[in-house]
Amino acid sequence: MHSKQRRLFIKHSLTCAAAYPCALFNSKSLYAAWSALDFRTDPYADILKRLFNARSIIDSELLKISLPQTAENGAVVPITVSSDLDNIQRLYILVEKNPTPLAAAFTLSSELAVYLTARIKMAESCHVVVIAEQEGELLRNRQWVNVVLGGCGGG
Repeated sequence: MHSKQRRLFIKHSLTCAAAYPCALFNSKSLYAAWSALDFRTDPYADILKRLFNARSIIDSELLKISLPQTAENGAVVPITVSSDLDNIQRLYILVEKNPTPLAAAFTLSSELAVYLTARIKMAESCHVVVIAEQEGELLRNRQWVNVVLGGCGGG
């Protein structure tokens, strides 16, 4: 991350912390906005339909995904998502063959550069799909990951 981006990140993080101090210390407020419907155990196609209402999704290499080609343990698969695109409002991480395909959903500030690192669970080898909502458009990138030992109760 460049020093200018780092300074902007720190500035906006401190602004958010000052404006919403309870969000830092009361994790229940963070969970309140989650839709239990989105995180249900449903087939991948049903989750896509529910989240995006049959809107067209454009494949884009401008969403960068960093994942291991082979995950020794599907319980802890590191993922990094980044993009230089402006105005990304929402970001979704889906794992096609997981019992619960939606691994994570994020609401982002348009003032921040997209750089996200997380760890996800994978039940078996499949595509990990990242979808970004940018000014009404949906952009997608995906990457195949081979899983040696499944992390969602399988192998």
